[in-house]
Amino acid sequence: MEGAPSAWAAPPSARGPFACLSRRCKEKRPLVVPAISTKVGRGILSLNLYGDFGYAFGPQGKHQYYDYITKQEVEDVGRRDFTSYPLYANQFAMAYGFVQGQYEIPNKIRFRFALHAGHIVESLYNEEPKSLQLIREAAIYYFFHPKLAVEAGILPSYYGAEIVLNKENLHATRAYIADFTPDYEAGVRLHYHVRKDMTLRVMVLNGWQEIRDANGRKGFGFVWSVFKPFKIVGDWTMYWGNEAPAGEKTPIFRHYQNLYYRIWLGKRWLIFPMFDFVMQKNNEKDKYDFVVAPAFSARLAITEKVGIAARYEYLYNKADIVPELRTNTPNGWQSHSGALTLEYLPLPQLTFRVEGRYGANKDAVFRNRANQLVKDDWYVYLGGAFHF
Repeated sequence: MEGAPSAWAAPPSARGPFACLSRRCKEKRPLVVPAISTKVGRGILSLNLYGDFGYAFGPQGKHQYYDYITKQEVEDVGRRDFTSYPLYANQFAMAYGFVQGQYEIPNKIRFRFALHAGHIVESLYNEEPKSLQLIREAAIYYFFHPKLAVEAGILPSYYGAEIVLNKENLHATRAYIADFTPDYEAGVRLHYHVRKDMTLRVMVLNGWQEIRDANGRKGFGFVWSVFKPFKIVGDWTMYWGNEAPAGEKTPIFRHYQNLYYRIWLGKRWLIFPMFDFVMQKNNEKDKYDFVVAPAFSARLAITEKVGIAARYEYLYNKADIVPELRTNTPNGWQSHSGALTLEYLPLPQLTFRVEGRYGANKDAVFRNRANQLVKDDWYVYLGGAFHF
């Protein structure tokens, strides 16, 4: 997902670490710049670090609930529902951090290993074996030809418009649907670089956001990437897989599509339309349930160091097929949400953000300070992220 400095290995989208959101970076500057690197033999050995830390003000107080992370009934303070971050309100917390080492011989081979931690990891990797939860990436990327390469291992995912590196998104936190779309995967990916600004990918994976294959049935994926920095950058992704639990003989077929593009309108405006669609077989009713989640973000570069972004999202999941948003209520999950983000970049390696968000669901599924179920959710978030 994150590419490499060589021409054909350039990242397929602005999803990779340390991309420019507006023209505040010089256009001739590579989008991936290892800050710590040295030449070793024919290749380059590099190190990257990332950290994202913040404080969320919200209405959540003390309440008792079933924690899907620990699989126990717990009593906690400030815990927020239906999100990976901010996972807690009214306290300082680390969203995500990683350290990554890489060795690359350009246009030949790349080895990468990365470890991570944070509330996003705690939330999204809770189904994986303990020994694998700390691994962000462990992969090899080999070029058969400058236009044809294969990649294998544990990998960050192409799926979803917003990734776990919040600094690389337009907002400090992610849309509701983002925690459902795969953030990581394990398997083999074949890359065909049609040209420098377009890549096709075919994938065979252990499953939907799985390092350990939980049911013994592989998933299949397709990605079409366009990469024209400061013009248009984005992916069209698809997934097909059998998501039946282990031991379940009847297949539960899931099809997913995600389409998103960052489109630059001159030097100051960036728009970001997103669309997620899920179709899943309901064997009990002998029909297909579906999820629809359109969203739209726009960013205005006020100066080279200051920007403001706004996002609107709608999510229809009446059938409760999204595990991360399962409500067990009559109308399932049907929400509208908006976010407003002010961004300050004193240095290319450092980002500060203030964000306010409000969301409303058709049924009362959120919790307030008195532990009562309410229809609306809000927070104000102050955070900072660094990379080098």
